[in-house]
Amino acid sequence: MKAAEVWVGTYTRKEGHVDGKADGIYRLQFEKDSLLSLETTEGIVNPSFLCLSPDADRIYAVSEIGPDVDTTGYVYSYQQEGEKLVLLNRQPTFSFAPCHVSIHPNGKWLYVANYVGGMIVRYPVAKNGKIEAASDTLRLEGNGPNERQESSHPHSVTVSPDGYWVMVADLGTDEIHTFNAEGPLWELVTTVVLPGGSGPRHFAFHPRAPYAYVLNELNNTITAFHYNAENGALNMIDHWSTLPDDFSDFSLGADLHFSPDGEFLYASNRGDDSLAGFRVDTRDGSLESIGYFPTRGAFPRNFAIHPDGKALLVANQNSDNVVQFTIDQKNGKLRYEQEWEVKTPVCLQFVNK
Repeated sequence: MKAAEVWVGTYTRKEGHVDGKADGIYRLQFEKDSLLSLETTEGIVNPSFLCLSPDADRIYAVSEIGPDVDTTGYVYSYQQEGEKLVLLNRQPTFSFAPCHVSIHPNGKWLYVANYVGGMIVRYPVAKNGKIEAASDTLRLEGNGPNERQESSHPHSVTVSPDGYWVMVADLGTDEIHTFNAEGPLWELVTTVVLPGGSGPRHFAFHPRAPYAYVLNELNNTITAFHYNAENGALNMIDHWSTLPDDFSDFSLGADLHFSPDGEFLYASNRGDDSLAGFRVDTRDGSLESIGYFPTRGAFPRNFAIHPDGKALLVANQNSDNVVQFTIDQKNGKLRYEQEWEVKTPVCLQFVNK
């Protein structure tokens, strides 16, 4: 397994839902037997979610803040120069608690979801990596049956691999909207509605089959769809629980990722504090459970799989640790290896160069 850089998004201040303790964005070096701290980028509040430019030379980070800090949240652009991140600029997100940022495969467009206020934003990206003024904003509306669904709460904006579509998972309305990725406006193409109280959160496309999956935070399920790349339509297939049958306590779904070969899908559970593993049947998109793996920490948020598919790192937000697992290439099961102290980790991004 080759050494790889890992960027870590964090919480830096105490909020209503987290006791943030970190100093900013961490740059770590992951090797088989160690996770070395290389650099910390300060000067940004709650850089909770990150994404990398297609060439991995730039980092984009949301600043997840509320009205007690500023009049808006922000998204930041950084250039990697040697071992340091150099701030290029930032732009407002026009609402609060920006929780997800993604970039178009061509590197020319950036997308942000604000959890509070229902606002999604699209920005052009200049050749030098700076984020230009927003070209388009849209405030989503609606609600759902859960007490946390009093209004729209966009939780992710995911670009399709071909770059034609953007899928917005709205936790507050149980909807997934498909938009045109590069149009001059947020052009709505289609909407699929999930069962009431699902709370769709994070979305992922299968790397080699015409399927897509969403992790539903509120009812701890994964929903599978057949994905039509021609028109962006999602046709619902089925739902699978991410929790063991005998689990009856409080838990919330957080994140999901495929192994690089698409054979396995994993999802994190906050409360059960586990990763649920599934084998993917590419003939029909169905999932088969391969087990539940304790994350050796509290409240696992995001996790990341090494580009070679042999290792998985998970960020345990409330226990200040990042934990390494080895992935069995034959059956997808996870084996605990080791862990490191990292303050309030939220988002992990491997650099694949």
